[in-house]
Amino acid sequence: MCYILSHLPQGGAERQTINLIKALDPSRYDITLILYANTEIFYKEILELPIHLLVHQPPNVCKLFRDITNVLFLRRVLAENDFDILHTLLFHNGFWVRLLAPRRYNQRIIYSIRTDLNDGPGFYLFFEKLFIRRSYVITNSNKARNQFMLLVGNKYNHKLFNIYNGYDLLKFNLDEQTPLGEKIIIGTVGRQVPPKNQIQILEAINLISKKYKVHFFLIGDKSNDSFNTHENYVNSNNLQNCVTIMDSQPEIEKYYKQFNIFVLSSIYEGCPNVLFEAMLARCLCIVSTGANSDNFVLDGINGLVYDGSTSMLIAKLEAAIELLRNENGNRIIENGHRYARENFSIHQMVNSYESIYKKIVKTMSNQDGYDQ
Repeated sequence: MCYILSHLPQGGAERQTINLIKALDPSRYDITLILYANTEIFYKEILELPIHLLVHQPPNVCKLFRDITNVLFLRRVLAENDFDILHTLLFHNGFWVRLLAPRRYNQRIIYSIRTDLNDGPGFYLFFEKLFIRRSYVITNSNKARNQFMLLVGNKYNHKLFNIYNGYDLLKFNLDEQTPLGEKIIIGTVGRQVPPKNQIQILEAINLISKKYKVHFFLIGDKSNDSFNTHENYVNSNNLQNCVTIMDSQPEIEKYYKQFNIFVLSSIYEGCPNVLFEAMLARCLCIVSTGANSDNFVLDGINGLVYDGSTSMLIAKLEAAIELLRNENGNRIIENGHRYARENFSIHQMVNSYESIYKKIVKTMSNQDGYDQ
């Protein structure tokens, strides 16, 4: 098995890749991980795993030259080796791996889409009708699978699969919900980029903090421009006493277990890691319709759903606070916790991936050659 990523920052796709690699039996899988454009390795645990790690550190020169050296490295490694299966994730990796892999890898490439196709740059999506001919595609939401089907056509239905993300149930599980303190703790987790729409939560906090005692934690990669937008908003509205903005945290489960309410405000998501991690930690979850791709959350049943507007987010936050105060939210929290535990375990995810790996290997063994 060969997994291929450009680098390994903190992110949902990267976390799921590590989870998958860790869960595979090393006595049955000889695993290689290629980082062909490495700038960082956030998940240091990968260095302790019994795998082959091939890392290309590009030279500190202009971006064009770095990109050229990255793709040359990737092409050389794939040409010099004969892996049984290549598995890559994210739009840019899916493009380069399927473009550069030698012909012998036809029908041995798996490309995982980790979000809504609306998040995919048109340049990459333009080539999908060509690349699907030599690869299998796995989405992590049925919404994304249906979008991809419309893009490439029904004749490739047999090459498209949906596998939901899987989570470490013990790591994120909280046996009892976090009790209410003097302030109600509200949190969100995710890269600070425009599609995550965290500015909307700050706008809502600015209003509800005048009525309720709350504290909001925004936790996520601060290396993007949105961080400055968030900081400026907090400072200009004097929210320093009720808002904390933090960079990525290696032990994020500790923060989930402090939250009373979790908000996912993204414009679009696939199978959002943070939602199910928060459910496992017994948070009362509020999610936008754009982030609720496969109707994971049923409003008033296992969480609260808002239509994407700031006004409705404010209404749902106020409703959530009242539900927690009068303990009517306990049923919703327990339903969310049970839903996450029963449907999104790592074991379920790994079994689904292994069934596809076995299918590819079986096809290889039954053929004299590979489809061109």
